Amino acid sequence: YVGGYTVANDYAIREYLENYYRPNARVKNRDATTPLGPWIVDAGDVADPQSLTISTTVNGVEVQRGSTADMILDVAGLIAYLSETHMLMPGDMILTGTPHGVHFCAAGDEVISEVEQVGRLVNRLVAE
Repeated sequence: YVGGYTVANDYAIREYLENYYRPNARVKNRDATTPLGPWIVDAGDVADPQSLTISTTVNGVEVQRGSTADMILDVAGLIAYLSETHMLMPGDMILTGTPHGVHFCAAGDEVISEVEQVGRLVNRLVAE
């Protein structure tokens, strides 16, 4: 059921944070706060999606490192879980989470998120 994999940066605008454990819509769902890409890798080209290294750097300093092996639900389990309450359609995208570690960024920072075998997403943050 998986068409492919990509890299996402799910930014939060913390100034609007009301509850750290359940960020509200004003924190997580703002224009230009979830860049994707730079491409989608066909699922058949990723040998084992549950053994990929994930990392994030900010201004050249690594702030996150982990593995998809550490996911609470693997890809198949996540699809099964979401399918219980959502009608998933071709083209739907599911963001699976991030390695441990929160890093506060500022305008001008360069953020690079990388997933082994999938790609490297580079963003420079700008102010609203």
